[in-house]
Amino acid sequence: MRTWKRSALVAVSLVLTVLASACGQPQEPAANQVNQLILSDQKMAQSLKELARHEQEDMELYTSILSKAKNKNSDIESLLDEAENHIAERRKLLTQAETLMKQTQEQTPAVRDSLERLSFEKEETLAQAQTVLDQYEARAQTFEDFVSSYQQSLDADEQLYSLMRGSVEPNLVKIKRAIRERNTQYAHLAELRKQFNKQTQAFNGANAKLVQMEQAS
Repeated sequence: MRTWKRSALVAVSLVLTVLASACGQPQEPAANQVNQLILSDQKMAQSLKELARHEQEDMELYTSILSKAKNKNSDIESLLDEAENHIAERRKLLTQAETLMKQTQEQTPAVRDSLERLSFEKEETLAQAQTVLDQYEARAQTFEDFVSSYQQSLDADEQLYSLMRGSVEPNLVKIKRAIRERNTQYAHLAELRKQFNKQTQAFNGANAKLVQMEQAS
């Protein structure tokens, strides 16, 4: 499985200059507001990094389980126990990442409103800031789809391992069907991962452009 290194956002360090509007209310540059909004993405990236580590270990476990299951005399119960513990941990990490993404999404409308009320920014800078937010929200939607697909993949794992556990006469037809279902789910998951990574790259590029525009003004 590919790791989530590409999904980690680069936080841009800006001087948090506070400017005052005509009515005396403090205003911050658009790039500062956008980057403050997405700081939680770094925490999400940490959850995804840990998730990827468990995922890699689970793929190795999956290979070992299938290999040993071919030998009727092999005891795979301990491997199945380990795999199920990993599944539980992956669900936990996935939920953490999803929660962080939703928390950031909930703040987006307020940031959009604040950007619209900035009195000192150039129109092209404000338009770029809105573009960054648009791309972030599109990426967040893809992540929601990814989370749903990931849960289905973990369900498929659990179904397969359940069929393989403690059975003197395993139903090979059901097991083969469960393996196909699992592989199908993970193939779909891989496609969503690619889409998310592409959107992350596009978002990072748009955000970097916003910072450049802010610094040049």
